[in-house]
Amino acid sequence: MKDRIVVLTGAAGGIGTAIARRLARAGARLALVDRDEAGLDALATALSGSQAQVSTHLFDLRELAELDQLAHAVVAAHGGVDVLINNAGVTVHGPLVSQSAEDVARVIGVDLHAVIETTRVFLPRLRGRPGAHVVHIASMAGLQGFPFQSTYSAAKFGLRGFGQALRPELAAMGIGCSTILPGTIATGFLRDTPTHDAVSSARLASLMERFGTSPDRVAAAVTHALRWNRAEVRVGWDAHLLALTRWMCPPLLPWLLGLMLRRGFFGATKP
Repeated sequence: MKDRIVVLTGAAGGIGTAIARRLARAGARLALVDRDEAGLDALATALSGSQAQVSTHLFDLRELAELDQLAHAVVAAHGGVDVLINNAGVTVHGPLVSQSAEDVARVIGVDLHAVIETTRVFLPRLRGRPGAHVVHIASMAGLQGFPFQSTYSAAKFGLRGFGQALRPELAAMGIGCSTILPGTIATGFLRDTPTHDAVSSARLASLMERFGTSPDRVAAAVTHALRWNRAEVRVGWDAHLLALTRWMCPPLLPWLLGLMLRRGFFGATKP
């Protein structure tokens, strides 16, 4: 990764911060993108001792019409782009019947539509760069849909399909393409998300932070995918167990999830 120019969206979040730190230690030049100005500044300050060249770009991925300006700003700061890591993601916790049209549009917009558009806009800058690569941070929710995360699961299934379809297209252009499928990661992702059941969200967020896999494991998976051009990389014991269970006994997981839903594990089933 020495001197490779990496664009990282969602850089100020838990997983984004871990990826940025690992790439900075490897000598990458980082263009950090997020809508959290304070988080971006804090991350840039934390990385200042690494001697990595870092630029910050305050940007809301819902503003798709401005993506070309973002690409121009990155190239102006670094002279090109070698790697694009689509890490930004949002969710909303609750049954679909409780979600608004704005909830659905926000999750699908950031988690899927913005990834597709960001990739499309940056591709001309990646083309012709030695070792160019696109990485999507998806989720084990792209392997199995989860109750109270229907919109998020839909977006992550779509993102996984996008990566599978894009990989041979990009290979023909000399560009790698990888999709990372993290399980439960120990970050504040769920605690900070909009919810329609605050009590259940807080309980699940606490379990996530206590028992989740370290975000640095995701960062390690990203560098592994970049080095070996892996198509998909699962991260965490639960992601591996989920994939194994789906392969060995496909009906088991839907039955277990239904049971957990009826027992109130995910929260109240009524709006």
